[in-house]
Order: sequence, then C-alpha cells, then structure tokens
Amino acid sequence: MKRNIFKKSKNSIFFEGLVNGLFFAKKHTCDVDLLRPFFSENDLNLKDKVKLLKDQRCLGYINLILEKNTQGYLEIKKHREQGNLKARLIKSYTQNDELIIINTAGGLTSGDLNFNSIKISNDVSIIITTQSMEKIYKCKNLHSHSYTNIEVGVNSSVSWMPLETIFFNGGKYRRRINIDLKYGSNFLGIETIIFGRKAMGEIVNKGELDDGWQIHKNGQLLYSDFNRITGNINKKISKPFISKGNNIFCNIVYTGKKIRLYEKKILLHFNKLNYFLGVSVVNGVLLLKMLSKDITEIRSFLDDLIKIFDENFNLPRIWSF
Repeated sequence: MKRNIFKKSKNSIFFEGLVNGLFFAKKHTCDVDLLRPFFSENDLNLKDKVKLLKDQRCLGYINLILEKNTQGYLEIKKHREQGNLKARLIKSYTQNDELIIINTAGGLTSGDLNFNSIKISNDVSIIITTQSMEKIYKCKNLHSHSYTNIEVGVNSSVSWMPLETIFFNGGKYRRRINIDLKYGSNFLGIETIIFGRKAMGEIVNKGELDDGWQIHKNGQLLYSDFNRITGNINKKISKPFISKGNNIFCNIVYTGKKIRLYEKKILLHFNKLNYFLGVSVVNGVLLLKMLSKDITEIRSFLDDLIKIFDENFNLPRIWSF
C-alpha cells in the first residue's frame, strides 16, 4: 500500500506557492534554504521585482490536468491560460497525442516570466512540445524566467521535447524544470540550446544562462543538473575543455523501464558514429549530452535515438516541418 502513496517534491510545493503569489495574490512563505540551489531568494521575490518593471511584456501561465475519459481517449480536464502562454492538445491515432505549448510573445526578454504547470494522470502516453523555437533576446536589466513543473502519474510515459532555444547576444535567462514521477512512470526529456546561429553570423559576446533540472520519484531526488555560464559566452565555449567551439548543447535525460537495455543499444549504435557525445547511467537515470555546430546533426541524431526506445516514445510531428 505504501507504494501507492505519492509524495510531492518540495520543488513542486514551492512552485505552487510561487504561482499563487504571482497570479492569485495569495501569501507565499517557504524556507528557501531547503531548496537551494534549485530555488533562491530571486525566485521568492519575483513578485516585488515585477512590480518595479515599467516595460515588462509578458507574464504567462498555463495550468492543466491531462487524463483519459471513459472511452480511453486523452483529454484536458482542467485548463487555465493567462497572458502570452497557450496550450493545445493534438490527438493522433497513429502515435502518441501531443500537447503543444504556444508562446504568443515570440520570445523572452528582460523581466518576462513563463510558468508551465502540467499534471498527467495514470496510464497516459503523451508528448509535450512547443509550437516554435524559444528565443532569448537581449535583456536590459532583469533576467527572463521560465519555470516548468510536470507531475507524472502511475505507469505513464511523458516526453518533454520542446523545439530548440536560441540564445541571442545580451540575453539573460533563468530556467527551472522540475519533474515529479510516481511509481512505474517513464520520462524522456530533450532540451537543446543554441548560442547564436552561425549561419546568421550571430555571436554571443555577452550573456548569462542559469539552467537547472531536477527529477524526483515519489518525492525523492533522482537527478539534479545545473548549467551556468556568464560573460563572453562565445569566448568560453571556444575553449577545448568546455565545448571546443561547439555552440549547440543538447541534454537528454531518461528514467524508467528498460534503462540498461537502452544504454546498451545506444552505445552499440552510436559508438561507431562521429558524434561529440557522452553517455552514462547514474542513480537510475540515463544521461546523454551532445555538442555540435550544426542543428541538422542534432536532429539527425535524435531521429536515430528515438528509434531505440519503445512505442511509448516518438518525436513530435512538428519537428518534421
């Protein structure tokens, strides 16, 4: 019986309080010291900082629950949208349904805030993606912020596969992604960030990225990953001990069933190919990190990679356009 009791992570509880404080004028108190380095006073004091902005463009929020109806089809049971963020469920009869997140603001800049709160019920297979690439524009003062909290039900398989994030010169971006899993659930996450488009002659001489991921199962931390880079990003990523001039970073995370089988297949398949790639399994989480200078190489790699996983996972259809 204990295995069926779901414990939320402290990150999820803090996220709900943060949203309540920003959007619903509810008091939010929390000992943020317990959540470092994932959250900090900067997150706790967002509401006060937003009030001081005269030129904030967007404050977006989506909150929804996905579950199957009596006929076994997936539908949105609860749906709240605010500001620049929208979400649409696209049904498919040949592969997994897709939840598409739409940012009508066209990107993020100084002081912009986006919040995604998504709850997946039991026995669901779903892909979560975006309508277009996210763009991080030059920021005058405050960072742009993006927070995502996903709760995954028992025996569900969720793919988090947004299109790539393009980081422009002068951008300041703080992103937090928290995943709460129940027993028997599977999660595959793919995030790619591009520091300037080489084909457009873009160079990121100045910027700041503060990117954090955490995955919990039944309230217990499985995976924690933080990437922070500031200053002259182009100069730093040119160094051989950082990324050897590769301006595209792809981070892939999987936790769930058949993890050792997938690791073995990935090593056998990609060992002979000339990818700048690292693969490991730590604490029940399969990690892949890839560097490249060409987004088509990343896309080709992901197209091959997804074929290794079972029918619960496939690439979003929007990626083919």
